Amino acid sequence: MDWTPEAKRAIEKVPPFVRKMAGKAVEAYAKDKGMGTVTLEIVQQAKEKMMGRFSKNEDRATAGLSGFNVGMNRRQTMHLTDQRSFLANETDDPLHEAFDRKLAVHAMPRNKTIPLEHLHRYWAEVMSEDHVGQPMRTIYIHIPFCRSHCLFCGFYQNAYQPEKAHQYVDALLEEMAGTAQEPFAKRAPFQAVYFGGGTPTALPANDIYRLVGGVKTFFPLANDCELTLEGRFHDFGEDKIEAALTAGVNRFSLGVQTFDTAIRKSLGRREPEEKLIQMLTHLRDQGAAAIIIDLIYGLPGQTMDIWEKDLKTYLDLEIDGCDLYQLNIFAGGPLESAVRNQTLPRPATLREQADFYQCGVDRLSAAHQRQLSITHWARNTRERSLYNALSRGRSECIPLGAGAGGWLGKHMFFLEGDLNAYIQRVQTGKKPLVMGYGGDQHHLLLRDIACQIELGYCDMKSLSARHGMDLFAMTGHVVDQWEKVGLIRMDDGVLHLTRAGAFWAVNLSQIIIDLVQMQNTNTGFTWRQR
Repeated sequence: MDWTPEAKRAIEKVPPFVRKMAGKAVEAYAKDKGMGTVTLEIVQQAKEKMMGRFSKNEDRATAGLSGFNVGMNRRQTMHLTDQRSFLANETDDPLHEAFDRKLAVHAMPRNKTIPLEHLHRYWAEVMSEDHVGQPMRTIYIHIPFCRSHCLFCGFYQNAYQPEKAHQYVDALLEEMAGTAQEPFAKRAPFQAVYFGGGTPTALPANDIYRLVGGVKTFFPLANDCELTLEGRFHDFGEDKIEAALTAGVNRFSLGVQTFDTAIRKSLGRREPEEKLIQMLTHLRDQGAAAIIIDLIYGLPGQTMDIWEKDLKTYLDLEIDGCDLYQLNIFAGGPLESAVRNQTLPRPATLREQADFYQCGVDRLSAAHQRQLSITHWARNTRERSLYNALSRGRSECIPLGAGAGGWLGKHMFFLEGDLNAYIQRVQTGKKPLVMGYGGDQHHLLLRDIACQIELGYCDMKSLSARHGMDLFAMTGHVVDQWEKVGLIRMDDGVLHLTRAGAFWAVNLSQIIIDLVQMQNTNTGFTWRQR
């Protein structure tokens, strides 16, 4: 489909990690409107639709999958609406009815875009600073290749091609070497390194070994540094496992999503349940690294019986940990199209997802699993989920690789997502920056809020004293109303999430962040009563 120059410039403002999917969503919207060319107006209309704003004459059922967890796919955050209802619904069933929808995938503040012409100057300034008070540091390394595009995934970028992947690894090592020379990179050791994607295990064994060895050579790592390799089961053989372990990987995070063979195949996952169990048992018995899996609830065709069987299979395997994730349907993505065209059964509604979540918490709690956060669980002390915990908080993260993003100081930086452009820019000796956001003077407070609520609480009393701001005054009667509805429990200035509050945690976090930002930027607002 053709794009006007103005439309192209608009889509280039989308973070590179999800730009391709956002472009597909816009084209799908244009096609539905009978348009053969994407104009700036079409981009704006598609954005409004996917962020939850509807005209008075537009049928909500046709504007999105009514009753499902659907939203615009964005890397920084995924806001579904700009006009929030801060108060919860007055209901005796807060788990299912506290809010009409999820506001975001990850709660984050609304940050200002750094002008492109200032991007490298901001990076240079941040990398030369001594960031006092932020000692915890991580590294994120992005591998933008997949053997296939799973229907539920909103972050697919490039099909795996051996020659291109090898060329990419060469460029990535070159970027590592250049970034490691920066003063900031040479300071305190890094506590966690995360190889994410995409599918890092799509790379051949030698390239996996080179990348892990490279980060250990170029950067100072803590003695107990968590080195995570994310991956999937397809084409993850013994040679790659051995290469990763020999290089120093001490944590595997593998995307099971579901053990059910039929559902896996319908979503683009090739391996049957038996192969997954066999490989996980093999990795567990080696005892060389922590083994973590992802499970998703709310998948098309997934019943409560299937979900309970997935949880039992995980527990029976006795591996180190598990992440329970809610299905997000990305507007314009392949899963939304498949559901609309009825080539897949419908996924769970938001109400049904609440039941899946409650079941997961009940089963893992009964099995004495340790809850590390709203979504992360550990069977033993070997699983720390360190990168996930630090990335939610005030730690700093150096981004490496095409489409990677990371926080440094009060700025968030994204790297070039196009493979060829990324490689060319690295070869010129420059950091391949393409986009950035700047936080305000309260960015640490906002990150503290998001981090703590992800852990199931928010110490408003301590945060108010630490940051010299009265969070109780800022949140007005909203927090009181949440407590009356049953989402939270207040105890000596500390907000504790109930089971219902934990399911709606991203809404509570996003709303508190919004309230703080609104009242500190002099942007007037009115309470929206229900």
